[in-house]
Amino acid sequence: MPKRRRRPPASASSPPGAAVPPAAAGVYAPALKTGIHATTTRVQEMHHAIAGKTFDALQKVPGLALPARAVQGAHDAITNGVYAAVRHGAGALLSLAGQAERLVADPARAPKGKELTVRSALNGVFGDALHAQGSALAMTMGFHTADSPLRLTTDALAGLGECVCVFVHGLACDERSWFRSSDTAAGEATSYGTLLAGELGVTSLYLRYNTGLAVADNGQQFAAELEQLVRAAPRRLRELVLIGHSMGGLVARDACERAAADGLSWLGRVKLVICIGSPHQGSPLERAGRLAASALGVSKVTQPLERVANARSQGIKDLRHGRRGKNGAAPVPGASAVPLRFIAGSLADASDGVVASMVGNLLGDGLVTRRSASDDGLAGDVERVELPGIGHMTLLNHPRVYAQIRAWLGAAP
Repeated sequence: MPKRRRRPPASASSPPGAAVPPAAAGVYAPALKTGIHATTTRVQEMHHAIAGKTFDALQKVPGLALPARAVQGAHDAITNGVYAAVRHGAGALLSLAGQAERLVADPARAPKGKELTVRSALNGVFGDALHAQGSALAMTMGFHTADSPLRLTTDALAGLGECVCVFVHGLACDERSWFRSSDTAAGEATSYGTLLAGELGVTSLYLRYNTGLAVADNGQQFAAELEQLVRAAPRRLRELVLIGHSMGGLVARDACERAAADGLSWLGRVKLVICIGSPHQGSPLERAGRLAASALGVSKVTQPLERVANARSQGIKDLRHGRRGKNGAAPVPGASAVPLRFIAGSLADASDGVVASMVGNLLGDGLVTRRSASDDGLAGDVERVELPGIGHMTLLNHPRVYAQIRAWLGAAP
């Protein structure tokens, strides 16, 4: 696994140059080479930690101290050589594989299907490290239609209507997550954007971004992208609606705060920001992950595993507190400068009675609690809705979620 680097800059459009240009060494082989190198190093550290405890114990036995030190020296020399050979051997093979990959595949191609799914997952877990290394696997932020990227030019945006709805996906996902199959009778994936276009004439766009970067960095970049969109769009574009699922809701709210701070023009066109299952007050799952990583750091033997756990992206780590700092306060005042709508899911069905309330409070939609998704305590133009019987990922495509979105947009001024 790649080691976490320092937080990357806000813009992901011009990553720093890598030591070996991706075009010259393939795309996947260099990432695999980095992962094998890091994994081998962690195993070597654990090996030395375990062996060190044994040798330390032997050196405390009268008469065995000198022989134990001699054996330990030989042991360390041999094991270091073996691990170095593994790293160099695997590195040489993967370098050749990278050259072969370059010959049979274009590293600049747009990934699709399962390849896009793999890249989205990699960006969620290691996206900040991939960006810092200049890897071609690191996703760049951009708008997409239902089936293709969208250039921010006057000609490309000529078809935009008066109201544009921008959908922002969550961690380790991409724009295709909004087209997941639902529990409708036909079992087909009809996206919220498609339905809104047919019923309200709304133009729907989808944001793709590197979810491994810090939420604040993605929010800043999203704000800049929206400014470019509005400047290049036809004058008839008068309304923007931002709809974010999970991490996407945090990114959308952060972008609004950035726009308010920088005086960006698009903020005045925002009619609604709808957050669906977003961990505004933090995710218990990430907090548990942090505690587990801290526990691994107690022993020298498990400290290498702590480093592996801490290699997760900054984007994941940001979910620990959500939009709230360690003291529980919102990071920037004026968070409700735009109308906010919150949808919280719950694993329990309404018919479960008292149990439903308990499940909603403790488990929420399975990943985000009801309180966190509702951002309780926030004032201003805010509305909250809880939808029982809907899990975290099902929120992406469900008739009851769409009905609520449709009601809010139909009532918007």
